[in-house]
Amino acid sequence: MSAKLGDILIQQGVIDEEKLLAALSDQRAFGGKLGRTLVDLGYVTEEQLVHALATQLGLDTIDLTQAQIAPDALSTLPVDACERYGVFPVRVDPQRRVLWLATAEPDQGTLQEVAQIAQHTLEPILCTMSSIDHAVRRYYFGDQAAQPDRLGDPLRSIPGAGQRNGDGELAAGAVAPLAAHGDAIAELRMLLVRLEKQMTAQGRAFRALVEILQDKGIVRRGELGSQATKKG
Repeated sequence: MSAKLGDILIQQGVIDEEKLLAALSDQRAFGGKLGRTLVDLGYVTEEQLVHALATQLGLDTIDLTQAQIAPDALSTLPVDACERYGVFPVRVDPQRRVLWLATAEPDQGTLQEVAQIAQHTLEPILCTMSSIDHAVRRYYFGDQAAQPDRLGDPLRSIPGAGQRNGDGELAAGAVAPLAAHGDAIAELRMLLVRLEKQMTAQGRAFRALVEILQDKGIVRRGELGSQATKKG
C-alpha cells in the first residue's frame, strides 16, 4: 500500500504535522482533495504537490511548457472535457488506442470517464493544474501569449470538477474506457459531474470568503473544520 499523501509531504519536509492537521480540518469543512486544499491554503506549491503525488503513485511527471504536443492527440478530447476534468492530451498511439494524459489529480473515477469520452486507454502523467490550464488556452484557443497562472491567481477553469470526494481512489497506472454496456452509467456520471461542477464553484466562493475573514484575523485557519467536527 502506498504511503498517504500527507505523510509523504511531511517526510519531504514540505509541511509539518500542524499544517497537515489544519488542512485536514479545512478538507472536512469544505470537501475536495487534500492536495488541492494544501495548495489553496498556501502550505504547498503545485510543483511540490505533483512531486509528492509522483512519489506516492509511481507516475511520471511532465512540464507542458516544454513538451512537444502531438496534434493528433488534441483530436481525442474536446476542449470542454479538458476544462471540465482538468486534463490535457499529450500524445496518442492510434494503433494501440493509448492516450498519454496530463492530469493534476489522477482520480480513478474521473479518468475512467475521460477514457470513456476519448475511447482510449489512458496513461496518466502528472502535471500542475496551472500548466494544464495554460496548455488548454494555447493549443485549443490559440492563445500563444498565455502563461501559467501564478499561485493565488484565480483559475480560469475548475480543476477536478468530476472528482467525487477526498477519499476517491487514485490511478497509479493505465485506465481503460468502460465496456459498451456501461454507456448509460457513463451518461449518468456526466450529469453528476455537471451538478458537482456547480457545487464546486459555490464551494470555492465560500472558501474565498473564509480566506478574507482569515486574513482579517476574524477566523483562524482550521477553526471552521474543527467546529464542524464538534457539531457533527
